[in-house]
Amino acid sequence: MLYLESFVHRVRLAEIVSRWMVNQPKPSDVQQLKTIVNFNSYIARIWVDALAREILQGLHGKEPFSHIAKTKGQLKDFVTRHQSGSNRRIEEMVARYRRFPEDFYRETPFDGRIYYHRESDRPVFLGSTRIKRSRRIAEKGARRIVDFMFERIRANADSLAEERARKLGIPKSQLITSPEEMVDEFRHAERRLIKSIKQGTIQSELPILSIPDVVGIKLIVEPSELPRLLEVLRANSSCRLLEQEHHTGSYNAINLRLAHMIPRATLEARPPSGDALRILGARGFDTSRVTSLYHEFLESAEDHVLLEIIVSSYEELLESEIGRCMHEDRVLTQRTHPDYRSHLAQNVRYLMDFILSLCISPHQDGVQDVPVKLWVKYMPDTLERLLRGLFDAPTDTSFDNNSDHAVEWPSQPGQVQEQAN
Repeated sequence: MLYLESFVHRVRLAEIVSRWMVNQPKPSDVQQLKTIVNFNSYIARIWVDALAREILQGLHGKEPFSHIAKTKGQLKDFVTRHQSGSNRRIEEMVARYRRFPEDFYRETPFDGRIYYHRESDRPVFLGSTRIKRSRRIAEKGARRIVDFMFERIRANADSLAEERARKLGIPKSQLITSPEEMVDEFRHAERRLIKSIKQGTIQSELPILSIPDVVGIKLIVEPSELPRLLEVLRANSSCRLLEQEHHTGSYNAINLRLAHMIPRATLEARPPSGDALRILGARGFDTSRVTSLYHEFLESAEDHVLLEIIVSSYEELLESEIGRCMHEDRVLTQRTHPDYRSHLAQNVRYLMDFILSLCISPHQDGVQDVPVKLWVKYMPDTLERLLRGLFDAPTDTSFDNNSDHAVEWPSQPGQVQEQAN
């Protein structure tokens, strides 16, 4: 179902997600989910950094400097302070950013690294890497799933209209349908789909829905330098260029889609240790077994991952970070789309949020009943309780948590257990 192209073990992950959508989890799923998501997050930082360095060194002839960035403000500050060029539009954007920094979503979390070199002891921005955060993976994954479901609903509604036309003995093209009938047919088609989800009959029909940009690289490459970049990529034995996509309009850039052979020997030599091991322990892993689990994970992993490289000029990068097509504005616009605000769409998002939050929580218990069911209506408060429960955080100001009727976080999420008197 949900196929994260930049992950290894992506087929297994897609299979688990498709089963959870129809409430058919297996006892081993939680451990597998936590292993796949956490170890992929760990190795992605290693292989994407190595690849970015190889590309930048080939492009510029020297090893780049880099540092970690944890907010978009850190990235935006760097690219505006260390300009790679100047013209009227660039100066206009930079001046507005410096005058009104509060307008630019500077506190947005970011999981990435900034790359630069020095010219006359002055940093020059070269590009960045980033790993999509769990919330954004959940959001994008939910949109892909909802798009598929709505296509099914519309096809079912079309079938209902054809059936009504047959009963009237006329071609569907001559069918006159009132707005009320159209809404009613759409709702009936939606109920059919929800019924198939509830009964589990839709699982075999769920397609592979790819999320292509979980891991990505952005490079500052002026148009005249593009042939050189393509030459560097083709000379890299670990990469295969699959596709070039040119975006024009509000944002002008080129998307390069690559298959990248993971550096298996490098990854095997760097099992989680130090802070990484401590973090995995906080996420419920037995730290004494992490190294062996990690090597098992690599031994059974696919040989390659897929990723995107976004190539743009410095000016176009500024447009996407602080200009006319600022990324955060585009995300907010997507969230207001009516197709993604129905109960079914919200539930898909809630389920994805729960799965990915479970992966970074300390809980390791198996799940026999998925706590977010696509056919049930929920308030956002319910999801908040579930997510906070994963981290043993209070959900309200009640003092009844230790009373005779206290509700505990269940070992099987979704099944509320009350303490007996």
